[in-house]
Amino acid sequence: MSKQKNKKDVAMKNKKRIVDKVNYNEKDNNMAKLIRVNGELEVKKADVIVKARYKLNPLALKFITTLITGLKRSDDINEEYIFKVRDFKELTGLKRKDLYWAVKEAVKELLEKPLYIPNDDGFIMCNWISGGHYIESVGEVRFMIYPKLRPYLLEAQKKFLKYRLENILNLRSSYSIRMYEILKDWLELNQRYGNKAEKIISLKELREILEIPKSYNYGGKGGVKDRVLNKSKKELEEHTDILFDYEEIKTGRKVTHLKFIITENPKNAHTDNRLQENYFKSRKAFVALLRQNYSGNGKFFGWKTINRENYWLGLDNNGLVYGIHKDEIRHFNALESAELYNLWLKIAQNSDLYKQLVEQGICLKELALNNKDIWLDLKEDIINLKEEGII
Repeated sequence: MSKQKNKKDVAMKNKKRIVDKVNYNEKDNNMAKLIRVNGELEVKKADVIVKARYKLNPLALKFITTLITGLKRSDDINEEYIFKVRDFKELTGLKRKDLYWAVKEAVKELLEKPLYIPNDDGFIMCNWISGGHYIESVGEVRFMIYPKLRPYLLEAQKKFLKYRLENILNLRSSYSIRMYEILKDWLELNQRYGNKAEKIISLKELREILEIPKSYNYGGKGGVKDRVLNKSKKELEEHTDILFDYEEIKTGRKVTHLKFIITENPKNAHTDNRLQENYFKSRKAFVALLRQNYSGNGKFFGWKTINRENYWLGLDNNGLVYGIHKDEIRHFNALESAELYNLWLKIAQNSDLYKQLVEQGICLKELALNNKDIWLDLKEDIINLKEEGII
């Protein structure tokens, strides 16, 4: 009797999956935005998010960080996002049979463990997402961002942290991920003084930011020093682009403060990134790059608006700037060319997207015609730079 009942239950369950899949396929899926895992993507987190108080398990933290790479200011406030279950494999290394359990746990964490963001008039305490819909038949999770959190996740503030997603994908501890972001932020803020940063923080403040349980003593096995500091130090050296060491500062016999010394990790530095930075340190180097990638080949590296008309900017065989609008060609003198070089160099120094396009010799006119998403992202970058008074 029980066997017949089990067979019937299985049959009903399979039938429901088929019905769910048919109903799902009939929906308009173009209304939701697909988020993909890609270590090459760049993460931008507002400074207040980096310093906010929260604690998530490693998978949930990677989940929300991956989502941030796909957010755009142009997204609708009610935008629905899709995460394919199979992409969790890259975040976790789990086998397929364990992925569905991991998805459930990650969504649960994002719903149940809020973050605390102090601000000028008090604080914001909220969940990361406002509900999650797991569709087993197609292996997807759909969810929406909590509305008041969106401006922070879209790095609407002027101060934000920037890094490549791949730096956190192989970190196993949530403390290691949080420590990476905090230390990376400190290093970037101080890099104008070289490739090293030093920062002193009270142990109490570090506990609060990372939400380390009070039951963790500082020293001893399983304490803050062992589970948070030393473990993070080892993982960051192995998997990320930064290194750190720390010194204990005592008040009496008790450790009350920590001094962190953060440097770049030469083992995991990206050669291509260093190459790009050299091109964008001076106008001379920038012009050399433009001549290498845009001289005499009909490609355009920028545009200039004249009398409300956009002229695509290119370089002739002699490396001189010209502009094209429809059939009209306009040549620019040395002074005008210098102004154009200065403008687009400043854009390259503040827009990683434009920097990558120029380094690869991408024609912006072809980009505008053939890849609307990237083109709109570039225009959005330039609009933001104008609003912030950078250009």
